[in-house]
Amino acid sequence: MIKSKFLAVGVMSGTSMDGIDISLILSDGKKSNKHIKSKFYSYKKSTKTTLSKLVDSFTVSKHTLALLRGAEELVTFEYIAALKKFLKDENLSKIDLIALHGQTIFHDPIKKSSIQLCDEVKIKGVFNLPIVSDFRQKDLSLDGQGAPLTPIFHKLLMLELKITPPLCFVNIGGISNITVINDKEHIFAYDTGPGMCLLDQYMYLKKKINFDKGGMHSQKGKVNLKILNKLMSDKFFHKKKNKSLDRNYFRLNPFMKLNFNDACATISAVTAISIIKEANRFNARYLIVSGGGSKNKYVINLMKETFKGKILTADNLNLNSDFIESQAFAYIGIRRMKNLPISFPSTTGVKYSVTGGKIN
Repeated sequence: MIKSKFLAVGVMSGTSMDGIDISLILSDGKKSNKHIKSKFYSYKKSTKTTLSKLVDSFTVSKHTLALLRGAEELVTFEYIAALKKFLKDENLSKIDLIALHGQTIFHDPIKKSSIQLCDEVKIKGVFNLPIVSDFRQKDLSLDGQGAPLTPIFHKLLMLELKITPPLCFVNIGGISNITVINDKEHIFAYDTGPGMCLLDQYMYLKKKINFDKGGMHSQKGKVNLKILNKLMSDKFFHKKKNKSLDRNYFRLNPFMKLNFNDACATISAVTAISIIKEANRFNARYLIVSGGGSKNKYVINLMKETFKGKILTADNLNLNSDFIESQAFAYIGIRRMKNLPISFPSTTGVKYSVTGGKIN
């Protein structure tokens, strides 16, 4: 007999490729959910370098199997070390399952391909617990985008917060994705465009700094409207629904002739405007922002200038914005154990509502 509630650990690495988010929740996979603890574990510098090389190589050639295997070994080693530390620090001797998202290094829904690095068999061998992984493949096989998968968790958060829809949740990670819950509580979701990946890449390229802390450099610059408008005319932004994005779809080339601060401001504007363009389509009352981009004051202020409703960060609502996705995958892992759907025609474009993930 399947348990009513599971003590589940969710493990998530975002497209920013900076490390590992781990969350512990107790949930029935439906309307009951308690967040217990979350923690971030940074990748070693060598792992970040290997992952960056691998992601860059996918834009040139798919024949990078040796690098792929090596990178997966590094990620798996980091996952095992982080999980051991998390379980020890929290004195957790008994949990029911580990839900592993893995590290995304390539995503192309047209080719039905989405690669998340992590060797779940090795992790199973270390922890001897049910491991739920490979969440995107079932969706892709049924003509879905394979992303985003967190909207069902966003709906649960809306019910917990007792906020009246219509509202939007936006996660600004490497890529930005939006969940729209309308006044009838129907869910729509898709990627809106680049999150912080372009700005992070530009910062590292020019200054060897990982990100623009607080939007400090972006605030000093001026948005180049010609470049902004040209980018916003891209075919990706004209598609209204069921769309997802690889982090390498947009490149830094258009910004390279700008001075440093103007480039930062213009890149940030692409992120902010692409989000608000979508949120305003649905006349949302609230926009709840999470992810690393929620800490970039310049991006948030740009969004506030053009959004018709009220913008709140997840931190404003006592939700830890850095760990909503790792909590979501713990929750999704529980739903997989119960064969409950995790993706829907209105969120990924999948043929019908379907569960997802392999259980090892």
